[in-house]
Amino acid sequence: MKIVIAGVSGSGKTTVGGLLAERLGCDFIDADDFHPAENIEKMSAGRPLDDADRVSWLEALGGFLARSGPVVLACSALKRAYRDRLRELGGPLRFFGLDVERDRLAERMRDRNHFMPVALLDSQLATLEWGDDLRRIDADAPVLEVVERIANSL
Repeated sequence: MKIVIAGVSGSGKTTVGGLLAERLGCDFIDADDFHPAENIEKMSAGRPLDDADRVSWLEALGGFLARSGPVVLACSALKRAYRDRLRELGGPLRFFGLDVERDRLAERMRDRNHFMPVALLDSQLATLEWGDDLRRIDADAPVLEVVERIANSL
């Protein structure tokens, strides 16, 4: 099984994804590791990525997923088109979207050392497309509860 933990920056994708992978006994991968240097530089400078910036990133992720076995991937996957492209390239995927209130997201982002600045949060929230392909999970709950909720739904 291939699972994607999706959401905006600060939603807990890496934390939840890592714990879920451990719980399921499979590999964990963070999509941030697949960004080309230009994307990281752009985001670090406070400029949001556009669809063109994400093409090579999605291609690299899809190729990885196509070659992988069971895995949990932490990936923003903000638009349905991005999720569809990952499915096209990587095969069947289950997407879980972590839903957190904006103020809590900003607080989390300020409290960590990451290339994504709080200034880009609103652009990510504006880009996020909830849909029937993305199971919405309340991630304001304690992290182990979030992990269990996802694991129990598989």
